[in-house]
Amino acid sequence: MSAPTTPELDQRVVESLTQLVAMATESMTPNRPLIEWIADRLDLFGATATIIDGPVGRANLLARFGPDVDGGLVLSGHTDVVPAGSGWTTEPYVLTIANETLVGRGTADMKGFVACLLAVIEDLDVASLTRPIHIALSYDEEVGCVGVRGLLDHVAAHADLRPDIVLIGEPTMMRPRHAHLGKVAYRLRFTAEAGHSSLSPFLPSAITSATHVITALEAVAAPHLSTATRDATGEASAEVTVNVGTIYGGSALNVLAPHCELTFELRHTVDHDPDELLEPLWSAVERERTTLGGVDGSVDVEQTVRYPALRTDLTNDWVRVIERAADRGASVPIGYGTEGGLFAAALGAPVVICGPGDIAVAHRPDEYVGAEQLRACLTFLRRVIDDVCGPGRTDH
Repeated sequence: MSAPTTPELDQRVVESLTQLVAMATESMTPNRPLIEWIADRLDLFGATATIIDGPVGRANLLARFGPDVDGGLVLSGHTDVVPAGSGWTTEPYVLTIANETLVGRGTADMKGFVACLLAVIEDLDVASLTRPIHIALSYDEEVGCVGVRGLLDHVAAHADLRPDIVLIGEPTMMRPRHAHLGKVAYRLRFTAEAGHSSLSPFLPSAITSATHVITALEAVAAPHLSTATRDATGEASAEVTVNVGTIYGGSALNVLAPHCELTFELRHTVDHDPDELLEPLWSAVERERTTLGGVDGSVDVEQTVRYPALRTDLTNDWVRVIERAADRGASVPIGYGTEGGLFAAALGAPVVICGPGDIAVAHRPDEYVGAEQLRACLTFLRRVIDDVCGPGRTDH
């Protein structure tokens, strides 16, 4: 496949991004061909690479450059993308360049970062490194940070990995970010006995029970509404948020609903334990379970997502290194979740998120990354690698 061209951007980035976009690694589908392709490239550049298999067809990658010593840098990203869906004006899995933008599914989130990383690594003088560079690429991040858990389990069992800092290349418009909310999500299924609607004063309804639980969920977030803010760009910040994502059920207008299903999420800062926050909700669920049990009904609960919040200490010297390398201002929190909290918990290292592209376009038709963002990312990665792992490194 021939790659399109864009002036003043390293053509290797365009070539790699063309290949990466063409591999439609949608979440919950195979990504191993992409992982193998990257592993082969890194092997040519002098890496020690390990493919860590997950479910059939899906895999993580862990690679190392440089000396086998403590410290150094982890450069991390995910390889899955959200489904392309409809509404595109270009082919979603064909990289298209127009007016300094590179369009295609995953260009911003986050194959643009991976393409930049490959170009920078190709130029690396491995012999000059004083600390190692570790590259960690995961699968199924978009569906709850699923794949990276297997990678971190592998690290715990087989690798003595103690980096100075972890850098995750999620799209931040190249401004460092040090904190984000954690998330838990659940699916609740309510069942009851169908009956004529005239019996509503006497028999429970699955939909009515679901609404009682939704009221309890909103009460969980209510004390924290006053902390919620939104900046001039529209980005939101809050201590605790909840949302009912989907709800459906019932069979007819004049029938007491025999079934109802809802999904909800709770997001939280590191200052809050989600299980403690949800205790009043589970009490409400138990009340509805008792009520529905009177007509042989039930409430079934399934956890679908859980990942921890992140907050890296802004006074950490390595955060200053990332801020200087990015040259885009002080680090600030982000409003979406990443694998950062899992890396922080597993490795005990500071974590910063910084990468090319705008999260606002990441999951939409005609997703794109600007050429300026990719050029900035190349410069940034070279500076970070030199500052953390190069011969001119200053210990902090």
